[in-house]
Amino acid sequence: MVSLTAILIPLLPLLPLLTSALPTSTSSSSTALAPRQNFGDITFYNTGLGACGSVNNDQELVAAVSAALFDSQSVCGRSISVNFNGATVNVQVVDRCAGCAFGDIDLSPSAFSALTGSLDAGRVQGSWDFI
Repeated sequence: MVSLTAILIPLLPLLPLLTSALPTSTSSSSTALAPRQNFGDITFYNTGLGACGSVNNDQELVAAVSAALFDSQSVCGRSISVNFNGATVNVQVVDRCAGCAFGDIDLSPSAFSALTGSLDAGRVQGSWDFI
């Protein structure tokens, strides 16, 4: 009969290989996602019944994000800070913009006016991120 020691002694050189494959702990701060700033066209649209299920009016500070973003993440009700030419406006996501590219954002008329000073430009380039 073979002793347990006779079986384990030849396996000792493999012990470092087994322990090096163990997962190590990481702090939550190193795995947290950093905020991502988005760049693109900022436009405005006439609000109404949005894809999030609420009816909004043009005087509210609300926005629609691209269909690609809307369909891939849970964004309804999230707040966004939109920046253009040194001005900032905070809006709430209430809708899906089918004609927007991934970094674009469509604002209510009042949000667009607050950001640009008027509706005259119609389309500007700027940035935004979730807050």
